[in-house]
Amino acid sequence: MDTFKSLYLSLLPYLCCIPIGYLISKRDWIPKSWIHKPLLFILLPILVIDHVLNAGFSNLVILAVISFLLAFLMIFPAILVNRSIDDSGDINILKSGFSYFNVAFFGIPTVKSLFGEDAVTTLICIYVGTALYGNIIGYIQVAKSKYSTKKAIIEVLKVPFIYIIILALILKAFKVETPEAVKPIVSVLGTIVSVMGMLIIGMNLTNIRFKSLNWGYYGKVLGVRAISAVIITAALMALEYWLIDGLDKEQRQVMALIPLFPIAANLAVFSSFLKSQEKEAALLIVFSMVLSLILVPLGALIFA
Repeated sequence: MDTFKSLYLSLLPYLCCIPIGYLISKRDWIPKSWIHKPLLFILLPILVIDHVLNAGFSNLVILAVISFLLAFLMIFPAILVNRSIDDSGDINILKSGFSYFNVAFFGIPTVKSLFGEDAVTTLICIYVGTALYGNIIGYIQVAKSKYSTKKAIIEVLKVPFIYIIILALILKAFKVETPEAVKPIVSVLGTIVSVMGMLIIGMNLTNIRFKSLNWGYYGKVLGVRAISAVIITAALMALEYWLIDGLDKEQRQVMALIPLFPIAANLAVFSSFLKSQEKEAALLIVFSMVLSLILVPLGALIFA
């Protein structure tokens, strides 16, 4: 019970931003572009560089590879859902919804609550892999819900992440570190990004008629997503243990929780930027968040 209470208290300020975002959009106080453009072009790129520079190299490689492979392999359960269970949703949004895990916005306060400040380093390494996948391949998938494949690839070249990640890895190779004077600023930016990501989710919920939703569709999608993510993560971690065995107990515990995390708010940010399937993306995120608030504390009790 204490695990549930601690987690909920840590996440409450961020969750409260969802209804605030809904109200902002409903009243037309500010346009969504004022939030998603700074997120996409300024704040998230800064965090990516900081995360890469502060991660240990060996852990960065192992955990980033595992999380990247997890995100990639989740495409196949999404295709299975679309073909065998329900094809009423957009397949490209569905693929990204399966592959995106909210490692930054949801993960940082969650891991701090469950394991302490030191565990955030592990989460940062995991974040690099999900960012590599989500901000390149994942963005193309979201773009394909609106554009042709060729146009979608061109669109991803307009987003700074591909260049930022390359720059961050180059700086890491040369052992560049985040200046001490900048670290407090980056810490504040991390909180701002979490808040703005939740605001975007709320803003995308405007004008949705919940009574007319296909609840069975979202239940099936998120059920298959959770089960598939657990199985794939377990297989990847078993493979790592057999071939490398380079992770300690806490790193494995944190990695084991990733498949229980909700869909990343990036899906809403990218959908808003592209003005494509915004409502479906927002609903997948919100419903997965509700499910994660149950699954993550249960997982923490099992893996602790």
